[in-house]
Amino acid sequence: MSLRQDFWYQSRIFLLLSVASLGGCAASVAAHPASSPPPSPAVLAVPGDADLARTRDLQAAGIDPARLRCRPVTVWSTSLRAESQAAAAELLEHLRPRLGELAPEQQAALADELRELVMWRLVRYELLQGENHNFGVLPLRGRTWTDAQGKPHPLLIFRTGLTPRPAAPDSCFGSLLAEGGVRHVVNLFDGDIPAADLVAAERTAAAAAGASYFAAEDGGAYGTWRDLLKRHPEPGEPRTRATLAVARLIREQLLAPGGEPPRGNLHVHCGGGMHRTGMVLGVVDRCLNGSSPEEVRRRYRAHVDYRDEAHPGGAEPENLRFIEEFDCRLLEGPLPAAS
Repeated sequence: MSLRQDFWYQSRIFLLLSVASLGGCAASVAAHPASSPPPSPAVLAVPGDADLARTRDLQAAGIDPARLRCRPVTVWSTSLRAESQAAAAELLEHLRPRLGELAPEQQAALADELRELVMWRLVRYELLQGENHNFGVLPLRGRTWTDAQGKPHPLLIFRTGLTPRPAAPDSCFGSLLAEGGVRHVVNLFDGDIPAADLVAAERTAAAAAGASYFAAEDGGAYGTWRDLLKRHPEPGEPRTRATLAVARLIREQLLAPGGEPPRGNLHVHCGGGMHRTGMVLGVVDRCLNGSSPEEVRRRYRAHVDYRDEAHPGGAEPENLRFIEEFDCRLLEGPLPAAS
């Protein structure tokens, strides 16, 4: 390694460690605010149609909505990426005296890495500090689970994004286990938000409650289907592979977790509860519940901060296209072999 390469390597490590330490401070503030507000109930003070429907579905399943500490709030920032770019540039300028002179391409590479580190730390902070749980409930029509006394209950799928303090009984995640009858958790998160501590806390809480837990990051059982769909929007082998992966995921994690019928309600989440969660539950809603295209579209948009065509929030047309084009026959009978 040349002296210049060695300098570049050491400078890069120093800079990334500096940002990581700054991000860690932000994350600790998010996870442990100085004065934690009381947990918020699932239903807002002034309910709208969606809140009333959610309350009805919960009560029909024998669940008191007020005992679920999850908020049906989602946000989509249109300025976060620009703010991350500005923060990265300012940090780079601040540290420049310690880094010495870097070639333009090295500065550009550092700025790119800094922007991504800062942005995903800010995303985490926004989700956790704001308690933007993006909470929702999807009953599976005609499907039930049976408790230890042999009593059947409507089968519910709860949906959220990452939530703070998962191991705390009064948290959103904790209340879904304790009060929502959740006995299987499907964590679809496979992104760039620093979330290892949250996932570990979820595993611990789920195990303590006697619930099973699946995480997409564990060996990639279904592959990077979301990335495949984004890179290959047109029909072809990669898109077929991604579609089969989603079919397997629904069959194995929602309809028969552990190879058995669900023994309680289900909780599905990803990072923000928008894209991966929205696509999987959109397919379930359309194919298993038989919901109309308009209803499926409405539910998808409700969880991506969509307001109208001029303010689409995080809505991605390709996600809706995938839901609408998914072959529902893949959820019944033998699955075709993946090529």
